[in-house]
Amino acid sequence: MKKIFLFLLLCPLLAMSQQKTSDEDQIKAVILKTFSAMKSVDSVALKSCFTSNALLHISQVKPEGNVVREVPATKFIQNVMTRKPGEMDERVLSWGPILIDQEIATAWVPYEFYLNGKFSHKGVDVFIFVKSGNEFKIKTLLYNMHQ
Repeated sequence: MKKIFLFLLLCPLLAMSQQKTSDEDQIKAVILKTFSAMKSVDSVALKSCFTSNALLHISQVKPEGNVVREVPATKFIQNVMTRKPGEMDERVLSWGPILIDQEIATAWVPYEFYLNGKFSHKGVDVFIFVKSGNEFKIKTLLYNMHQ
């Protein structure tokens, strides 16, 4: 009887754990798909990673102070499409925390960026995701750039 009770008690915890892992894997896959689409200059794949009204916020430290630019994802995608395949190469350095609560999630991802095969800069991408149907999509991407 005790074994049945323990099993019934643990089943929901195991299901939640499996769902979280599945969601984390999906979030990582969206990030990797974004980077791959940038590298291959694939507008369809890149667009599929973002919500229709997604925004990017780029933080740069300049002599006059910290400057944060806001760019609609549509403009970002247009800029990527002006590149040649292989020109842009963003690489995940490590997976920071990925936090999920139902239909929202965040991911902290240190990265390095290469332009034409040469190191350009590094920084951290902070993704905010929303789940639409069964898919997580990027709602906001905040990143910084430094040497």
